[in-house]
Amino acid sequence: MPTTPRSRRRFLTRVAALLLLGLIPGTGATQVGRRYRIEVVIFEHLGPESRAFMDAVARPLVPDLSGFGIGEGPIRPSLEGFELDNVANRIERSGHGRVLARLAWDQIGRGFDATPWIRLQEGRYLGLRSPESPEANGEQPVAAPGLRPLTPQDERYELEGRLRVWVGRFLHLETDLIFHATQAVSMDPQAFPAVPVRGSQRMNSGEDLFYLDHPAVGIIARVTRLDD
Repeated sequence: MPTTPRSRRRFLTRVAALLLLGLIPGTGATQVGRRYRIEVVIFEHLGPESRAFMDAVARPLVPDLSGFGIGEGPIRPSLEGFELDNVANRIERSGHGRVLARLAWDQIGRGFDATPWIRLQEGRYLGLRSPESPEANGEQPVAAPGLRPLTPQDERYELEGRLRVWVGRFLHLETDLIFHATQAVSMDPQAFPAVPVRGSQRMNSGEDLFYLDHPAVGIIARVTRLDD
């Protein structure tokens, strides 16, 4: 059945109700220095509107992969693990979405300027983006082919970029991602058509479910205070 904006809103409302039924709302104000667990489900919207948006807007984009991966630096995997499988599985079963990422990490609340970005490369693996060959510039290669270590910048995935959760008066989920239009991926390693997924969602301290919408990608997040 085709997805419409109204049916998508109804679906997301049901997902929200499912999550909230099993949770006790958190208490207390958000503030710098407290410990939080962040859980995130990122999914592709399925339906003609999303496909039309991708076809109209997708263009070659290069993701910003600065920051830490989960498990690097100050960004640690959650000690409690990922507990939103019921939400992710419901999205998959509905036919309205395809889950791209299930993430859970623990962090200390920091302000806007001090909060590190988390680097993401999720979804289907699209292949290797080979850098320009040294021989093309008349230079001698520094190592034999195949011996250069790969970096995140060398590889392409459906969903790439960075996000973070910072603390002001409220918690804020901020995204700086791109989502590749896989049906239009070029054989040119320098051209991977994509759409930007950028936004910010304020998350009130007493709520449990937060949703950041986008024509192609949806993000559901839950924040739990660990030091109540």
